[in-house]
Amino acid sequence: MSSVKKNLKKADSQAKFQIALKIVPHIPSPTGSQLGGIPFVPKSFDFARDTAGEILPLFCQINFADMPTIQGFPTSGLFQMFVSGGELDEAVNETVVFRFLKAEQLLEQSRDMSAYSTQTSWMLVDSTVQSITGVKKDYKIRSKHTIGGKPNFVQEQVNEDHVNFLQFDSEDGIMVGEYGILHVFITKEDLENLNFEKAEFHFDCS
Repeated sequence: MSSVKKNLKKADSQAKFQIALKIVPHIPSPTGSQLGGIPFVPKSFDFARDTAGEILPLFCQINFADMPTIQGFPTSGLFQMFVSGGELDEAVNETVVFRFLKAEQLLEQSRDMSAYSTQTSWMLVDSTVQSITGVKKDYKIRSKHTIGGKPNFVQEQVNEDHVNFLQFDSEDGIMVGEYGILHVFITKEDLENLNFEKAEFHFDCS
């Protein structure tokens, strides 16, 4: 579980809009926004790996050049989230890796992906690859899958001065434990610097 505690009020006051995400059955381009599948990995990068050195499967990647613009969030670049294909356990943060590729890095040649793991993240019900699209909405409107906005919780509300960077509900081919919700929280300063080293993965289940 995440160590994020206390209150999101300050961060929420910054976010008057959110991007409501929609998952659609369409094969994206290599740098497109997608759920599952093969990630874009520049030739100068290694694969995302867990603490044991094993290659992690892609949970999602989001190309911000294809998303609506909202204050405080990137307008270009590719966010990637890699999550273990193994069972859910207490060491979950050791099996989650975030990566943000800047626009110029997306122009690099892709590395050879023939060795890439075909394993599926534990939060995806199958290996079907789907595209992700986004629509700008008022942050007060509750949405299942979002970038920004007010987070939804199944049980305990998790708080602190963090931005709700990403949220996915158990729907559209996603299953977070027992019908839970996953979040990626990040500080406003780290988001401004596109630094995801200390971003936190949080989930809660029914």
